[in-house]
Amino acid sequence: MQLLQRLHKKKALVICALLMIMMTAGGFAQRASAKTTDIPYLIKINRVMNTITVYSKDENGKYTIPYKAMVCSVGTNANETILGTYKTSAKYRWKLLMGDVWGQYSTRIFGGILFHSVYYYDEANPASLSTREYNKLGSAASHGCVRLTVADAKWIYDNCPLGTTVEIYDDKTSPGPLGKPKAMKIPSTPRWDPTDPDENNPYKNKMPVISGAKNITVEWGEEVNLLKGITAKSSTGENITKNLTMNGRVNTEVAGTYPIEYTVTDLLGRTTTKQITVTVEEYAGLPEFTGISDRTIFEGRKITRAYALDGVVAYNNGKKINKTEIDVDIKEVSAVEYEITYTAYSKKGEPVTAQATFYVDNEAPVLSGIEDKILTINQVVDKELALSGVAVTDNFTKLTADDITVIIEEDTNHNYLVTYEVVDDVGNKVKQQVHFSY
Repeated sequence: MQLLQRLHKKKALVICALLMIMMTAGGFAQRASAKTTDIPYLIKINRVMNTITVYSKDENGKYTIPYKAMVCSVGTNANETILGTYKTSAKYRWKLLMGDVWGQYSTRIFGGILFHSVYYYDEANPASLSTREYNKLGSAASHGCVRLTVADAKWIYDNCPLGTTVEIYDDKTSPGPLGKPKAMKIPSTPRWDPTDPDENNPYKNKMPVISGAKNITVEWGEEVNLLKGITAKSSTGENITKNLTMNGRVNTEVAGTYPIEYTVTDLLGRTTTKQITVTVEEYAGLPEFTGISDRTIFEGRKITRAYALDGVVAYNNGKKINKTEIDVDIKEVSAVEYEITYTAYSKKGEPVTAQATFYVDNEAPVLSGIEDKILTINQVVDKELALSGVAVTDNFTKLTADDITVIIEEDTNHNYLVTYEVVDDVGNKVKQQVHFSY
């Protein structure tokens, strides 16, 4: 009987030894007991939100003060992280994980469930991070463990003694009182966690970058968008333009120089600032018009805003004013006369006007001196002869005899039909015919 008891006792010791070996595989396990009064924090994990909230003690010694929030990756549906309340029991600097991969700063929650960094492919090699898995932080991705950035895993490792209570729960309505921190995204290389404090971390001296910020000069009164074309990237190269802030303002109605400062902070807490100077030029004065003149138009021509502005340009200090900013007033004075008023505004809103009159030309030109002619023998019939003594006048268009089209047609009896035709600038036309004969 005593022999049988000794055998059972020996078997139990072997099993315990095996368990200890399994628990410490891949790294040295810290194990210690701690008094409840020595535990500064309570850790709560919201599985649904992949968020951790750390609570510190209030004046009554209760864990009621939200102290720190972390984004994490819990187990997937096929490998859910266990619910319940547990106390941490061991710590490992580098820990062998499922799948022959390694985690930094691991803290055992219960059984095979640990806090640890996103995994690495090589033991004790912080340059072998799985960047693909790192970019899943904030969503379920593990085999049941709770993955963290190196900085957060190290914080728990350094600040939460063994015996720290961990509550794992589900809440779809809220990630926790401090919200859910944003998970940063990193490129496929270098394969480092940007939060790792290792001296060899290539992200160690990286800073956010602000691009497109440069000194500018604007006209007096000109609208200016000081964020247009300004972009920002994080220390890891992620676009964080939406996090840009701007300090300073510009009054474009007061000439002078204005300092503007752009600032951006990334998820590593690193801040970059960039300053520019905006120069507002002196007031340019009143607008000036070109291309405004009286016009003649044909009867039935519709006078539209676009037609009235054809060829018209307004300038402010040599810069064209958009035609949409020019007021056009069309006033009918009579059936044959329209008064057009153009108005442009200075940068101060001062109006400058100019006028033109559009006349309706509904009268054809008038030919004079055209008559039948008796030719003398051997007299040559040509345009010069046909235009001899002929004149043309018009109410608006300046016309001369050179503007008259002459067509001379000879018949078989050597008689001539001479046609005169002339058109004014708006298309009014007159045509006359006479005969020249011997």
